[in-house]
Amino acid sequence: MKNILARGGIEFLAVLLGITGSLWIDDWSKGRSDIQQEYEAYSRLSEALEQDIINIEEQLVRNDQMVRMINIMVNDIESVPLDSLSYYIDLTQGYVTVEPQFSNYEALKNTGRLYKISDFDLLQKIIDLYDKKYGELDRLMVEDKRAIFMQDEFFIQNYAMKPASEWTTLKDIKSDHIRIKSDLVYMNYLVFMYKVKMQINDRWTKLINEIQIVKNEIDVKIKNRNR
Repeated sequence: MKNILARGGIEFLAVLLGITGSLWIDDWSKGRSDIQQEYEAYSRLSEALEQDIINIEEQLVRNDQMVRMINIMVNDIESVPLDSLSYYIDLTQGYVTVEPQFSNYEALKNTGRLYKISDFDLLQKIIDLYDKKYGELDRLMVEDKRAIFMQDEFFIQNYAMKPASEWTTLKDIKSDHIRIKSDLVYMNYLVFMYKVKMQINDRWTKLINEIQIVKNEIDVKIKNRNR
């Protein structure tokens, strides 16, 4: 009887150890998979953020050029030569456009892989960046386009226009340059555009810094794993 019980006890223990071992292996395997998915998320986000920084910086260069031109036209338009005025009018009708790399973030979020990130502070920073701070891009692009479209409507109603290298310019710059230089309504549109574009320079520069901070933290995670 004792032998039977002993044998039964050994069999039970073997089954228990087998189940425990199987569960441990499953947990270990899942843990490895979660870690792999976490670092895949880091890699994809780092690449996307790097491209966003490049794209925003390129648009800021373009925007800053327009800011300088508008500033001259508002404060010292008399100094703008006739042959340059046509170019200034054309260039200052341009608006900035940035298309953030949202696809990686959205894919990671929708598949649940974003939430494999175990550093909850960093995860919250990533979510805040994409879901809140990136809103500055869209908001100011809308404002920029609205300012440009308002000016375009003004030109359509008051001046003869012609196609130019970027957008449009005065059709007869020789006859209209004196009029437009003293056109107070046009100057008001330029002032409004100047304000919007200055906000873009300020807010987008801060956004680049915020993106870089998050990217740096992600890159530290990747670097530490690769050591």
